[in-house]
Order: sequence, then C-alpha cells, then structure tokens
Amino acid sequence: MWKQWVNALLGAAVIAIPFLGLTGSTLAWTLGIMGAVVLVLSLWTTREISREEYEEVVTHHKHSHA
Repeated sequence: MWKQWVNALLGAAVIAIPFLGLTGSTLAWTLGIMGAVVLVLSLWTTREISREEYEEVVTHHKHSHA
C-alpha cells in the first residue's frame, strides 16, 4: 500500500515541477531520481504480483488434484 502512496506523491511532484522554476542540472537530477524511484517501485510491485499469481496457481492446482 505504501508504494502506491509514494507513486502518487511522485506523480504530484511531476505535476508541480514546471511551476518550481527548476532548471539545468537541478531539474535533471530531480527528474532522474524520481524516475528511478518510480522504476524500482514498479518492478518491485510487478514481482510481488507475479509471486502472488504463482502461489494462486499452485494452490489451485493442489486443490483440483486432491
């Protein structure tokens, strides 16, 4: 759940950045760090979903052959 909140905050920050007057390397670093955080959280969430789907398939398979 906390990962969704972090993504929401990063989305709000992306909306606000044009109005903050950031330029040059400050803008590049800010967007680069935010992009990296979004990427890591997305990959982490995808891995968790894949693991949950795998466990669901295994559980379903065990029950259907019992």
